[in-house]
Amino acid sequence: MKKIFQYIMLAVVTIVMASCTSDIEETTATTGKSNVQLVVGEFPAFGDSQTRAIGTPDEGKTSWAEGDELLLEMTSKTLGTKYAAFTYNGSSWELTSGELSYKEDEVPTFPHVYYAPNYKWEAGKLVLKEGKAAGTDEYIEGKANITPNGQGINVSFTDATRNYSRLRIATMPNKQITVDTEYFTPAGSSDMKWDQNYALTSDENGNAYLYGNFVTNSRVDVKYGEVPLATYKFTQETKNAKSYALDATVVSLTDEGITYEQIVEDVKKELDAGKTYINLMLAPDADEETLDAIHIGLQDAGYGSINLTLIGCKKIPSRGFMYCKMLKSIALPDVTEIEGNAFLDCTGLQKVVLGNLTKVYGNVRNNGIFDGCETRSIDLVLSKDQKAMNDGEAEGRYCWTADIITDYDLSNEHVSKKFLGYEFKSITCRYRFE
Repeated sequence: MKKIFQYIMLAVVTIVMASCTSDIEETTATTGKSNVQLVVGEFPAFGDSQTRAIGTPDEGKTSWAEGDELLLEMTSKTLGTKYAAFTYNGSSWELTSGELSYKEDEVPTFPHVYYAPNYKWEAGKLVLKEGKAAGTDEYIEGKANITPNGQGINVSFTDATRNYSRLRIATMPNKQITVDTEYFTPAGSSDMKWDQNYALTSDENGNAYLYGNFVTNSRVDVKYGEVPLATYKFTQETKNAKSYALDATVVSLTDEGITYEQIVEDVKKELDAGKTYINLMLAPDADEETLDAIHIGLQDAGYGSINLTLIGCKKIPSRGFMYCKMLKSIALPDVTEIEGNAFLDCTGLQKVVLGNLTKVYGNVRNNGIFDGCETRSIDLVLSKDQKAMNDGEAEGRYCWTADIITDYDLSNEHVSKKFLGYEFKSITCRYRFE
């Protein structure tokens, strides 16, 4: 019988053909190519990046790593269009799903080859993998062609198409943050998202990335839980293949032996750099002297201009933020206990974010923590775990203690926008601090 087809089955592993009785299978076993490989060029790094100004490593991905996938589409005249995925095993690329085949005397074409970690082939289309979100990883299109000897496929990203920019968010290492975006088109999508929320985990250098296009007036808000770390509005649209930075870094004041003067200087540097969002990491037992040093460092800030976040400290001592009129907002995600006069006369406050309180000394009539504040102009954010606070004697001093039975958001006080005897502009209990 006349030999009809000779097939090349492309794979990284050797093609082993079992002997069969059919004429076609006998022909394939005799003439089939073996050790056909995917030959891939270097990973296309972003190159010189604008983000190095922050001072932390920001190269992002610069080389292929074990587990990386490439998605290929191949078309031949006789056999039509085929789809496949190849996975890098650390030394070579293996065919892990799909099929690429063509008639030996035809030269196939490759309309598309992608490095798109969030996507997979499904019915001939790229679709998001389960649990993945567009814009949280790369979406690069390269080029592919058959090698001159017909033994493999050359894949190149030298002239890779990046129809998007990269936003590097510099923050705390190995932490989960939430990023809210407005007017953002994620990489791999043509649809602008008016309002999109992302949960990202930073790497060991404290970097988290978004990939996509931002237009004029696009807005980005970075939070650690409900704690604001940074906000930014783009004054012009971003350029494709360019990298941008958003500073959501946290200054550590936890070094053993750190002095009062060093704390003042570290905080002052943040202020002198023009920051209005100042994020500090404190020891769990940070004392009144530490908070006083922070106050001194911020004393040149304008009225109601500073958004201060303190991470780590468990207790706010008496008079901890007294007369801090420069505070526009304060976030204390880890605090469980607050002593009297903590926020006395913080008249610029518009937002307070607290952890899961178990004890607060003082009340509105005596030694109140919010006395002198315009609480009806303050938005208060509490944990989902916040319990209702009952006034009663404890340790010989008047204080509010958490009711271990009643959730605050189920209490009458929450309905009436009251907490610790004060009435607030709004009170929300929507975040679980971790």
